[in-house]
Amino acid sequence: MNFSRPGWLGRYLKIRKEHPFSDHLPSKGVKVVEDAGHHHLLDEAVYYFLQPTGLLYGFPISPPFPDLEFPEKEFMNSKDTAHLIFLESLFACLVADRAYLLDGLVDEPDHFAEAVATAIEFFSGLAKHRQKRERPLPWGRWWKGNTQPGRMFEKEIGRRIGGVKDFFQLPGFHHNAFLFLDIYSCLLWQRKILMDPDSREAYLSELRTTQVEERRQLIRLMIAAAISGGGIGRAERKLIEWFLGSSRLPRADCAILRKEMKNGLRIEDVQIGETPWLVRRFFLEAVMMTMLIDRDLSASEEHFLTQVVELLGLWEDELQQGMMALEVFLLQKEDSLQILKDRSFVFNLGENLRERASLVVRKNMKRVVNEIHETQDLYNLLIKSTKTGLSSEEKERVKSQLSDILKTIPALAIFALPGGAILLPILIKLLPFNLLPSSFED
Repeated sequence: MNFSRPGWLGRYLKIRKEHPFSDHLPSKGVKVVEDAGHHHLLDEAVYYFLQPTGLLYGFPISPPFPDLEFPEKEFMNSKDTAHLIFLESLFACLVADRAYLLDGLVDEPDHFAEAVATAIEFFSGLAKHRQKRERPLPWGRWWKGNTQPGRMFEKEIGRRIGGVKDFFQLPGFHHNAFLFLDIYSCLLWQRKILMDPDSREAYLSELRTTQVEERRQLIRLMIAAAISGGGIGRAERKLIEWFLGSSRLPRADCAILRKEMKNGLRIEDVQIGETPWLVRRFFLEAVMMTMLIDRDLSASEEHFLTQVVELLGLWEDELQQGMMALEVFLLQKEDSLQILKDRSFVFNLGENLRERASLVVRKNMKRVVNEIHETQDLYNLLIKSTKTGLSSEEKERVKSQLSDILKTIPALAIFALPGGAILLPILIKLLPFNLLPSSFED
């Protein structure tokens, strides 16, 4: 797939029609918080679906469906890969969301086709709004691109993924750190228009305003986080500048933020308005990345993180949970991330993760054991494994059923995800059964 050639949307859709999206995200059922009903239920699945891609940290480096082969995938550059990650994440979430919302209400035969139409309308609407605000060129004409919805969608996605290009700047490219917010805003818009179709224009305008404010407040929170460790280091400044460049905030706002970065900013100076849970969780992930990018956490930074959790109105357990998820991501992607070239940092990160995971497992072991006892087939297989070997089919049943249990325990949910496999030996070692890691590695 070459996303620099016009018409890539049609080529992508052709491939995806041959390989339809599931009506459910693969992370369906994985719990993030204990208290259900405080946020949109599907958002839990969206969080764990997008987290391994890197979108929540500003690093879109892993396709959500790595096993699906696209033409010339091995020749894709970083920009093409970012396009693919964005599209796969966007449409998988939209399709699952439609299936969830319309289940039992409307018989929609093709969720994917409707999701594509929704995405095109949403991003084309954003493009039209931006063009209306652009100043006329010196010769008095407004710039006008191809007004076909599909082509407008392609151009807008390319603009959002890549660097800013216009007649007054040299063209440049970097991954946009706010691609997650673009996906989630489209998801919110779909939810709104499914309930109230007449609100599409008004809500689109509201979302544009909301996105500007969310970007501004997140960058302020990242600045305060960096300062909490004793000052903004080179790596932290680079990360914040990257988010700032991705934000496309007005120049005046960028100047104010850079001034705050120079003069200092406290967490007491940052205010977070009423925001969906998943956006607040995105804020937490970005703050944690800001603090880990300069290596180990200091005591003052750890205290700051507890303040951030309180400011964002998140659960206390989400901090430990989110930190483990981030550390798993960093360890898995160390070859792809420039910030992890320091081998001592990678080693310390692995040690910290093992200690953190062991503590969480021990705290929740009684609940795990109770769930195992209630799952008769799993219990019998684990007992059998202490006396004799398990067949391949039995080992798969153990993995599947144990994964289902972990999905329901928020503190251990990461063990149930593909990335969490590196933590599985810790859990196995602590289980009161003689179940060797090899049972899961075959």
